[in-house]
Amino acid sequence: MDRLSDRSATVIGAGFGGLSTAAYLADAGADVQVLEKNESVGGRAAVLEAEGFRFDLGPSWYLMPDVFERFFDHFDRSPAEFYELEHLDPHYRLFFKENVGPEPDGNPPGVERDPDGDRIDITRDLESSIELFEAYEAGAGDALERYLEKSKENYDIGMEHFVYEDRSRIRDFLDPRLAKYARGLSLLGTMQDHVEKYFDHPKLRQIMQYTLVFLGGAPRNTPALYNLMSHVDFNLGVYYPECGIGGVVEAMVELNEELGVEFVTDEPVTSIRGSRGNFTVRTTANKYQTDLVVSDADYAHTEQELLQPSDRQYDAEYWESRTYAPSAFMLYLGVEGEVPELAHHTLVIPGDWSDHFDTIFDEPAWPDDP
Repeated sequence: MDRLSDRSATVIGAGFGGLSTAAYLADAGADVQVLEKNESVGGRAAVLEAEGFRFDLGPSWYLMPDVFERFFDHFDRSPAEFYELEHLDPHYRLFFKENVGPEPDGNPPGVERDPDGDRIDITRDLESSIELFEAYEAGAGDALERYLEKSKENYDIGMEHFVYEDRSRIRDFLDPRLAKYARGLSLLGTMQDHVEKYFDHPKLRQIMQYTLVFLGGAPRNTPALYNLMSHVDFNLGVYYPECGIGGVVEAMVELNEELGVEFVTDEPVTSIRGSRGNFTVRTTANKYQTDLVVSDADYAHTEQELLQPSDRQYDAEYWESRTYAPSAFMLYLGVEGEVPELAHHTLVIPGDWSDHFDTIFDEPAWPDDP
């Protein structure tokens, strides 16, 4: 018998987290309903179509393909049944606004020299990246290999023993194996400290740290553990679905519907009341009774806006003391034809690297040179 048969479950939010949660609950036998405030599903992975253009409004890289494989495999399916992937090459292009640090030796692969700022392509060929790093700094090629070995170790341990294992109870952290696993992780120091142990050249440090922007952090305030993102970048690779990121959302919706999940859109949730086995979820239009509730809305929003004070883990003062990850100012521009200087993903690295992060995190303001 399914573990949750004859139970109802309501999932709030139809982003990737909500879609995956709904599928797992339905597979366990629950009668699942997903409530989404927007007119369409996808959350931050929404799609905009206008005047012949199609925009991914949120993520536009398909990273960590192993995670998607694991998800679909749980239901005896595979991503390939729903969409095709293209392994991007180059992974991305970097423009440096200023040429900081020593000039590279020779003509390293993927580099186009410019007196105003070099252009560097990070490709799917790891050997080319090793050669590129060595050209900018003697010994940096070997350092990159060592760095990526540690990055892979952190990724493997972190995913297998922390992400994929349920540790929702205090006693889960008393597991003696946990200390063994934790010893293998880069738990001490910041990303800035960690990267500086391997590389001296400013450009190489910036290449290894730029991913922190997507995590909403800065090198000096992000734990060194996040060096695992370099394994994702250099080793696992950067992909893009031929159908766009929205196609991944469509695949997850299709899977959910096969499992019997019901979707309700354009209904913002206004409150969650009750206790385990007897919840009332109110929206701007309806009231739903359910046995289980899972909120995939932002944590602070769920606590401060949806739950009654007695059910909150933290008070308003706590949330006001937190530093939220910054968002971004996004422009969606439809351009006819190609712009030869730009790759599918082009990142511009500011010359005032440290000052740029100081402006955003110390006294939040728009950078003078964004």
